[in-house]
Amino acid sequence: MKKNSLRKKPSIVKRISITNIGIFIIACILGIVATLKLNVEYHIDRDAQMMKVYISNTLSSVDNTLKDMGRVSLIAFSDQTVQDILKGTDYSFDEKRENEKYLTKLYSSMISIRDDVRGIYIFNNEDMVFYSDTWDPFLGFDWNVESFFQNVKVNSNLSTNISGCHMYLDDLPEGFKYTQTYEKNIFLDNNIYLVRPIRSFSPFEVIGYIALRAPILTLQKICSNYLEDNISYIVADENNNIACSSNERIISQNLKDVYPELLDHMNGAKGSFSLTLNQEKYLCAYQRSDYSNMLLITLKTYESIYDELNILVITCIIITAISALVVLFCVYGFTRKNLKRLTDFSLDIQNFQPGDLTRQYDVGYMDEVGVLKDSFNKMIRRLNDLVISEYQARDQLQKAEISEQKMAMLYLKQQINPHFLYNTLDMIRLKAAINKDTEVSQMLMKLVSFYRLSTKVHDSMVTVRKEVDMLDAYMSLMCYRYPEIRYHSDIMPEAMDMEIPNFILQPLLENSLMHGLKDRRYQGSVTLRICVNEQDNSELDIWLSDDGIGIPDDKMEELNAYNAKDSEALYRVQTQSQGDRTHLGVINVISRLKLYYQENAEVIYTRNKTGGTTVKIKIKTASERHE
Repeated sequence: MKKNSLRKKPSIVKRISITNIGIFIIACILGIVATLKLNVEYHIDRDAQMMKVYISNTLSSVDNTLKDMGRVSLIAFSDQTVQDILKGTDYSFDEKRENEKYLTKLYSSMISIRDDVRGIYIFNNEDMVFYSDTWDPFLGFDWNVESFFQNVKVNSNLSTNISGCHMYLDDLPEGFKYTQTYEKNIFLDNNIYLVRPIRSFSPFEVIGYIALRAPILTLQKICSNYLEDNISYIVADENNNIACSSNERIISQNLKDVYPELLDHMNGAKGSFSLTLNQEKYLCAYQRSDYSNMLLITLKTYESIYDELNILVITCIIITAISALVVLFCVYGFTRKNLKRLTDFSLDIQNFQPGDLTRQYDVGYMDEVGVLKDSFNKMIRRLNDLVISEYQARDQLQKAEISEQKMAMLYLKQQINPHFLYNTLDMIRLKAAINKDTEVSQMLMKLVSFYRLSTKVHDSMVTVRKEVDMLDAYMSLMCYRYPEIRYHSDIMPEAMDMEIPNFILQPLLENSLMHGLKDRRYQGSVTLRICVNEQDNSELDIWLSDDGIGIPDDKMEELNAYNAKDSEALYRVQTQSQGDRTHLGVINVISRLKLYYQENAEVIYTRNKTGGTTVKIKIKTASERHE
């Protein structure tokens, strides 16, 4: 009854259709918002780039203007008559009139080149020699120029960056402000001064100074010509003193006192950023001239940027709204028609039995529903494969556990009650010590140590240090028995604390003695070397070498072939080779290494330069592999 009722509910289709329509409407709204946002970001980025272009062009014009003004002063600098006037003293009245006439003509030639130069002031080392200014105050030589002269003199000694001149900002000389021709104007009252020291041709020493005055109006005209009306600007000198600005109230103030936020956001010689000033958000761009070190900052309100986008916004909304209405009707009809396939498939899924993992649904054509059916079919196949893999993994795990148990039993069968033997030997050692038989006591101590270490069957993994200690005890006993045997071990300190399977080296060492040195009456040497691989610190390399009679090629090939077998196959080799125990110890070592490390361990037999045998064990340690 429940399944039938689910099939008959048409409200599902309606709800899905309504949901799709709602999603579409939301998507349209988000699309409009995203489009507008992208357009806003595009316009902001475009405006930022344009402002950078405006700044570059404006600064270039400012630099060129200052450069030309600085060059004008070279006329006086290189004039011999000017040199003579500055060197002379105690001029008569007529001489002063002649000097003034000459300098006036010189000034006229200078302003004919640059009409924005409004004043010239020439000083010797003590006082003003000549001045001429468009204000033309009647001051004569009664005008106190001490403060003005000192300012000129100080700035002349500063760094020159404009055609050999130093630029600084200042207002009109104090005397000019009290003339009848003076009229208050912020762009005329604040001035740029270019100062150059005048040096004699020989000797090359300062004999005077020349200062040129240009009103800030010059910079204001340049900025007005290059910048748009809706862009505010600030021009500051190298000390961040504001020389010119669209905001007249901040002229002659320091930028850090007026807008410290602007300086905080500047990083490098040029750039752009957004900033809120006086609760108004601005797009700011700046650049400092490499030539004059003048700083130009432009500011454009985001409100003006948004105003430029109003027409675009309205057009976008109208087009989107009309498109949405058309698409909505199309989507609604198409959705109602095609949702039936989806509903039918949902009923098929409800009827799906968990135990039926071989069922496959007819995909039909590859639309969204077809893709969903195909994905569901793939999921069923994956589940079926996972179930089969799980059964196989469990079976392999059980086989591995059985194999390990079998090998442990096989190893234990080869032991001759080691605990009983260890206790008995220790009792005999104590008896020998009591009887002061030192040599026998030492031999028994080595034998006891060997069996103490070798009886720890329950420890599947031991450190290299413990394994080497057991070998040292074993070889000490063998050297007592066969004095002609020489044993040497070289173990890298980094390898001592690494873990390896218990009792894997002693069988190989015993093989070297029994099959390598036995026929030579146990005369020869055995060398053990263990180190960590230099290229791969997760690899442990073990070499066991002897100078015995060696292994025949066919036997060596047979031993190396065991590396290709898994632990289960090696166990079968052991159980089937009860009559031939020649390789039983080697097979046991290889099988246990394969059990612990699989393909990450191998035992390789080679013939060395002495004709003897070298066994190399290469292990990819388990701790490193897990990392």
